[in-house]
Amino acid sequence: MCFLGSLACSSKTGKLLSPEGVVQFTKYSSNMGIASEVIGNIPTTGYSVDDVKAAVQALEGSRNITEKDVDDIYEILTHRHMYQINSYSRDTIETDLHSEGNPKLPPIGTRVRRAPNWPYNGQDSNTCGTVVGHNHRDLNLSIEWDTSMIFPYHFDTDGDLGRSNVVVCDEPRILLQREKIAVGCLVQRGPDWKWFDQDGGEDNVGSVYRVKDDKTVHVRWPNGNKSNYRFGYDGKYDVSICDPFDEVIRRRIEEQQKSWHKMINDSKKVVSNDGIGISFSKEGRNSTLTITIGIGRGMVETGDSVIKASENVLEMNDSSDEARRESRAIEYKDEASGGGEDTDLNNEDNNSLWQWKNEQGNWVYYPKSENDKIQKAHEKNSRGTILVRVNGDLYRVVLSKMIQINISSRESQEIRRLS
Repeated sequence: MCFLGSLACSSKTGKLLSPEGVVQFTKYSSNMGIASEVIGNIPTTGYSVDDVKAAVQALEGSRNITEKDVDDIYEILTHRHMYQINSYSRDTIETDLHSEGNPKLPPIGTRVRRAPNWPYNGQDSNTCGTVVGHNHRDLNLSIEWDTSMIFPYHFDTDGDLGRSNVVVCDEPRILLQREKIAVGCLVQRGPDWKWFDQDGGEDNVGSVYRVKDDKTVHVRWPNGNKSNYRFGYDGKYDVSICDPFDEVIRRRIEEQQKSWHKMINDSKKVVSNDGIGISFSKEGRNSTLTITIGIGRGMVETGDSVIKASENVLEMNDSSDEARRESRAIEYKDEASGGGEDTDLNNEDNNSLWQWKNEQGNWVYYPKSENDKIQKAHEKNSRGTILVRVNGDLYRVVLSKMIQINISSRESQEIRRLS
């Protein structure tokens, strides 16, 4: 092998090209861009060339993509971790990557999205991510995006949202087909739990911040304990996955996170996936919860400084059961209402029609009320989620994955948009 050939083969993703391969290599940059678009729509492991091909074909303007392009895109996705700023070892028991330091930083396991101050183009593939570690540098958070890529970012601990690269959000990790568990999933004690109160109590919910190939996972519990547990290792399950849409689990997570919110008072903002901003402030003996309706993703209100603030603000004392019921009704009023069998879609106001695929593989139109609801949610946040009702059943539509999940059975179905 020549000297240049040895250099190429010793680099991360280097390879020797034949004269015939030069023409295809000129498309590498564009194929890299396509890979960044589809990376969030395929499983992080166990995917095939056919999975990549299906994801590519779902893109608009994909007619000129050849089989060789698909092979290149598959190769790029297979070696995705080589394109990280730092290559982290995924084989050791624990690394410095997963350490925690400043208590004002979001704890490991916290879900985040890009902030208004986002200078990294499509590095996140417009997905959510999970905090997997704290750093003692300006880029003080290590985030693993749902694409399994890990990068460092800055989170301002003084409450200046204009300086933070990421913001805390409440969007759960959604598993794709063939995915059994992933970073960002919520877990509780499983059938083979034998670790006493390491989790802080039987009902506590932890967050997965690392998944290993040996069928073990690393979990951070709300009491700050972190450890590795069996999830299929020797057929044993120390932990089991929680349903992130279960109302009991959601309330429990909110309770667990209150200590961090109280610590940062009203200087931080949690941005929900449905555009509902939530902040916590402390006034005397009572803790006041402020919900700002209508603030989109990345639009925040902090003290006297308002960035695209909403006009509608509801304040309530979190010790009031009546106020809590009120807030819950407001949160779900627009999501869970309606959804009858109205199928009249011949309306000039409809710019887009939405369909879901039934068990027979046929595409079915949504009722008009639910179609409009999905379209409005898509216009507000093309990566968010929305609740819809179809044939009497409640579904969570996950726009980032183009699927709907039955709230009761947890079965998922494909959805699509017709422009």
